[in-house]
Amino acid sequence: MLLGALVALSPADTEQAKVLATIDAAFAGITARDSAAIAAQLRVTGTATVIMEKPDGTRTVRNVPLAAWAEASPGTEHYEERMIAPEVRVEGEMASVWGPYTFAIDGTVRHCGFQHFDLVREAGQWKIQNVTWSVRTAGCPPK
Repeated sequence: MLLGALVALSPADTEQAKVLATIDAAFAGITARDSAAIAAQLRVTGTATVIMEKPDGTRTVRNVPLAAWAEASPGTEHYEERMIAPEVRVEGEMASVWGPYTFAIDGTVRHCGFQHFDLVREAGQWKIQNVTWSVRTAGCPPK
């Protein structure tokens, strides 16, 4: 049944699915705490930007090399990051993905916000060039 659904996809839908598969693979690396699995989805020249929203309403912005985003932390907790209804746009060799996300530890949402990914196609594979996300701890949806 799934194969029939895949055959019915338009070329644009197929590319969108490939873009999302790259992000899903990065998230799987986060869950597995596997830096190599995350890094395999990234371009080495990329950047990561986090916007921390504090309870008092102030914000800080921090920019780091994308490789720092790929660094997995040790531990036994189960991490799960997921985007909710991401919007995907593809134009030739570039793509963007935007949408709300949640980050849960051991099944409890710890923070949420919005994420934006810029991707480029490199040697036929979609790679993450940049990721920007906001972090807030209040008003997050349940897992």
